[in-house]
Amino acid sequence: MTLITPEEHVSDTAELLRSLHVSIRRLRQQTEALRQDLASDEEPDIGRAGREISAVEGLIRTCQKVEASLVEQYQKRSGIVRGGYALDLENARAEIGVRLARLRACGAADEVPE
Repeated sequence: MTLITPEEHVSDTAELLRSLHVSIRRLRQQTEALRQDLASDEEPDIGRAGREISAVEGLIRTCQKVEASLVEQYQKRSGIVRGGYALDLENARAEIGVRLARLRACGAADEVPE
């Protein structure tokens, strides 16, 4: 199992946020261009408008995917596993400490418990 350092988590999150920022900026630009085209007094080009709407829909899907990745990363960072159970690291440390203490006691006494 490979451990991911906190710096790597921060770097991954920053990369996802940059990607989301770029996608949102493009979405705004596409939406504004579409709005201007539709608001103009000219007869709208239906084919062009359809392509622009498809592009906006694609950008929305991209933003949603990045958002889902951020949520998944947050959940992993918070210790939530796929089964939906949160890891109790303090309880796990305490249990390991108790078991190590028993092993040390047995080793010091040169006895093997049954």
